Amino acid sequence: MRIGIFPNLVKKESTQIVKKLIDLCEKYGQNYYLPAYVAQSTQDFYHHVEASHLLPHLPLLNTIDVALVLGGDGTILKLASQFAAADIPICGVNLGSLGFLYEVEIRNLEQRFCDILEGRYFLEKRMMLHSELAYEDGSVQVLSEALNDVVIGHGNVGKMIRIDMSINGHFIQQYPSDGMIISTPTGSTGYTFSAGGPIISPDVHCLMVTPICPHLLLKVPLVLSNTDTVSLSVANSRNSIRISVDGMMDQEFTKNMVIHIHESDKVLKIIRFNKNYFYKNLFTKLMGKG
Repeated sequence: MRIGIFPNLVKKESTQIVKKLIDLCEKYGQNYYLPAYVAQSTQDFYHHVEASHLLPHLPLLNTIDVALVLGGDGTILKLASQFAAADIPICGVNLGSLGFLYEVEIRNLEQRFCDILEGRYFLEKRMMLHSELAYEDGSVQVLSEALNDVVIGHGNVGKMIRIDMSINGHFIQQYPSDGMIISTPTGSTGYTFSAGGPIISPDVHCLMVTPICPHLLLKVPLVLSNTDTVSLSVANSRNSIRISVDGMMDQEFTKNMVIHIHESDKVLKIIRFNKNYFYKNLFTKLMGKG
């Protein structure tokens, strides 16, 4: 098996885990590769990794069979669209405080490593969002796939914006608010939850629409079919507005644009070991005890 190891270099504790994973790969005779950029790290350990185990990003994705990702949920979010596009299953080793996307903890690392080698796991497919930004001249910009959410928000704190929402081409409502979150079930434990949206199991295929601090009596989140398309525009808003995709992309959203959001044809495959992990871990994570 060809194993990719993706550390979060900001988290210095990941270095010891990377070393342990390399030791496990060598112990069990597995090929392993790391992104070439780790050689630029200030941490001395990475300077001693043999060059044959370092690959540039795209060749790395084209080489490995599975990705072991070390960090918190943000680390997976940053790489999710690339793993999904390459159809590479991922296994997260939690170094973060919550880690809703993770099931493997440091204490059971070798056991889970052996489970992967022996095929004692299942693949959970997480739906993603596809977004297209349509301009007045007819041109279209395809945005990055989102694992968590697409957020429309104001660029000026304290300034209300007006968002027009259509579903499947039919105008539904104008929302005077701080913004709007369109999320997947994966994103239901993120910003959507903080804004008052429901928590939804990852095996439910749906889209969620959650207004952020809406004016009047519009603080009602919507759960839509995964076959629906949500379209948002801001023609009647006078304030600065931004689009964020999984918190990784930030782009201006102007009056001459319409953003269309629907389920992506790509999914993120996550390696799981316990079919009941989501409900078992949910409140532990929410209470900050994970």
